Amino acid sequence: MAPKQEANSQVLPNKEAALFRQLVKQYESKMYKKGIKTADTVLRKFPDNGETLAMKGLLLNCLERKEEAYDYVKRGVRANIKSHVCWHVYGLLYRSDRDYDEAIKCYKNALRMEKDNLTVLRDLTQLQVQMRDLSGFLDSRQKLLELKPNNRQSWVGLALAHHLEGNNQVAATVIEQYEATVDDVSTPTEAYEHSEILLYKAKILEEGEKYGEALEAVEAAEKRGLLKDKLSTLESRGRLLLKLNRSEEAEGVYRRLLNINTEQHEYHDGLLSALRAQGAAGDADAVATVYAALQEQYPHSTVARRSPLDFMPGDSSAFEAAADVFVRKYIAKGIPSLFAELKPLYVDVKKTETLGRVMLRFEEALTTSGQFPEPVVPPAPHHVLSTPAPGSEGAAEALVWTRLYLSLHYDTLGDAAQALKIIDGCIEKTPSLVELHSARARILKHAGDFTGAAAAAQHARTLDASDRYLNCVATKALFKAGQVEEAERVVSLFTRDGEQANNLYDMQATWYEISAGRAYLARGEYGRALKRFLKVDSHFLDFVEDQFDFHQYCLRKQTMRVYVDMLRMEDDLYKHPVYAKAVEGAVATYLQLFDNPGKSTEEVEAEKVAAMAPEEAKKYLQKKRKEEAKKLKEAENANAASPAAAGGGAGKKGGGDSKKPVDTDPDGVLLAATKDPLGEATKLLKRLLTAAPDRLETQLMAFEIYSRKKKMLLALKAVKKAAELAPDGGKENPRVHHALVRLASLVEQEQEGNDVVSSVLKDQVGDLLGSPSTTAAKYHAAWVQQHGSASLAHRFTAAQATAALDSTKRAQAAAELAKAGPCGASHPECVQVHKWLSSGDDSNYDGGGTAAAAAAEFAAACAKVFKWSRYFDGEHCVPLPEKTNGVDAAAKGVGNLKI
Repeated sequence: MAPKQEANSQVLPNKEAALFRQLVKQYESKMYKKGIKTADTVLRKFPDNGETLAMKGLLLNCLERKEEAYDYVKRGVRANIKSHVCWHVYGLLYRSDRDYDEAIKCYKNALRMEKDNLTVLRDLTQLQVQMRDLSGFLDSRQKLLELKPNNRQSWVGLALAHHLEGNNQVAATVIEQYEATVDDVSTPTEAYEHSEILLYKAKILEEGEKYGEALEAVEAAEKRGLLKDKLSTLESRGRLLLKLNRSEEAEGVYRRLLNINTEQHEYHDGLLSALRAQGAAGDADAVATVYAALQEQYPHSTVARRSPLDFMPGDSSAFEAAADVFVRKYIAKGIPSLFAELKPLYVDVKKTETLGRVMLRFEEALTTSGQFPEPVVPPAPHHVLSTPAPGSEGAAEALVWTRLYLSLHYDTLGDAAQALKIIDGCIEKTPSLVELHSARARILKHAGDFTGAAAAAQHARTLDASDRYLNCVATKALFKAGQVEEAERVVSLFTRDGEQANNLYDMQATWYEISAGRAYLARGEYGRALKRFLKVDSHFLDFVEDQFDFHQYCLRKQTMRVYVDMLRMEDDLYKHPVYAKAVEGAVATYLQLFDNPGKSTEEVEAEKVAAMAPEEAKKYLQKKRKEEAKKLKEAENANAASPAAAGGGAGKKGGGDSKKPVDTDPDGVLLAATKDPLGEATKLLKRLLTAAPDRLETQLMAFEIYSRKKKMLLALKAVKKAAELAPDGGKENPRVHHALVRLASLVEQEQEGNDVVSSVLKDQVGDLLGSPSTTAAKYHAAWVQQHGSASLAHRFTAAQATAALDSTKRAQAAAELAKAGPCGASHPECVQVHKWLSSGDDSNYDGGGTAAAAAAEFAAACAKVFKWSRYFDGEHCVPLPEKTNGVDAAAKGVGNLKI
């Protein structure tokens, strides 16, 4: 018989109310199992008590029993819809699942029931700033200040809200009002936190272009001894003095900063800006004079010796002399990063020539006399120019480092023959030097021999098996060569036994996931490719989620300057090149799935079963069902293990034996079996369109997706934006031209659709083509005449677009493209062209040879240029067996990823 209910089951008697308070404490102490027992005790007498039901749901959620959790919380809300506790708990459930929009709705409902609840308001502000609902965040912070005017966090939180909304003057005023309430900062912690708030106010004023007020605030606080971060204070003063055109004072500040850290580039830039404002560093000679003084003052500063190379003309004797002095220390001490330090200078042809000349002079002197050459100009007194003794071990080592640099120098110039000749000579004399083998791998990769590069990288790794960096380099080289199984084996050497996938995922090794994804995509293993690319997307979601813990923490610690910087960094997170690479890879995979739909897993399985004898089929199906049931049970047990262990003890976040959730789709079979690949691609694209709309690749990717989805207005928008982003309105850019011609052709072919939409499309496409009467074919013919032979990329686009407009002309277009040869293009570009030529349908080659013949002609021309290319079977390439690791593509390598 059920216990007798109270007249109002939502109001608990004293005994049960005490139990309810106890279960709240148990939840806060992470004693989840004990909390559930306490909740059950209350619910035995009051099974319809909404707040207890909701709290039990929250406890179940902490044990990863999601379905039960939502069921209990929903029952609690239904039982007591006017309880702010029920709505708050409902919001906490949504928050734990990262459904912040729904969580915000629940919090707002809770505030309707109890508008002045501080806990709910604080939780709401965290979600609002997480979702960048800045106007809502401002309203909530204003309410918190009204409720808690004596709380320091209330004032600072309101200032933050105004700052994020762009109300800089109001934000500064709020902090000033807060300052008036501060009586004493007796402890060192309080003093530092107050110092941070004062510097934050200066930052707000500076961003509001109130430079004078900001400087006054900094100097006033400094005079009173309130600023504890001396370095930040100096940096603020330097920036503000520059912006106020008080250059002489700014110069003094930046010289003080250089005394603190001579290797900080920002201080050097600030000093030069101050000197330029005084007319003391207006040209390269003046800058050289400034740095000559800095080198004398700071003889051990690398930046003081390296920075002049950025400003000096590459063909000047001053540049040659400065480069000569700079490289001596690196060569004498055998510092491998010399080429990396100077590589940014290689964008300047004259500087490239001078650097090569300097290093050749070092090689000649070390070869003939065993000593460094005489300096180009007599060294200044402060320069101590070390040189090895003739015939000494130091001289031999210096020669090796010099030649290592020269090999990388020639590699950058595209002279693979000379680069390999030098590096092979070095390896012959010094076979145990890791850097030589790494450089050889790099040179071979650029020459097109991905398999040779992988072998060299592997050899470098074996010379120092404990070096994780070398392991990563070898793994990437193996993936590039298509040797996927070996790459997975090598990378697993630095992971825990049996946990490779989880370990690499936990380390957020995006380089591995992108390299592996590209390799699997090249092999046509779309599920595994998607699995890797989408893990990168998952990492970035985690990066966004990671900021959540800091919303309250930074307010409490008052570290507002770095907190605002973090928020801005998070706002730009999806602009990161790594994320773009992952999305481009995933989208390319989804497009392949759409363009070349294979049979579904179910269809393949059905055909397999149909081909079996009845008895064999019966046994096979029984075995499959058992395997699936076993996998499902293992996954459920593993997923329940961690939270179950976590709930046992007080204050423990998790048990020591907690296990990782089992991945039920390790090979991405379910991902590749999606019935809507374009829909999945669109989800990824939208985030990139929001974060990085000004990337040309983003817009071209949008066109590829929307044109396939027949969303022509969106495809038009993407092409228009791409044309805006490309130089000269995209008129010469081959990729933009290809997209425009395809768009125009699709619009011309469109027969059905909304008349208004069709009219808009024709008008807008006509504007892009230059005239409403211009057809795609005419526009393309004119473009080919004007730009079609500018480069291999232009020739390739001309051929592709010609074939797209009229398939009967593909043979002629391909023949012309093959006949032109590489045209000075890079190896990846040539690989892409060859793959297109090889994919031709021989039915379009009536009387004009075959697709294979065109591809062979182009490959032969490329083999003469890329003599080490394994893809083109260059003359210096050692032949490999037809298959490596069981895959034809392994010998050819992955090549460039293009959509």
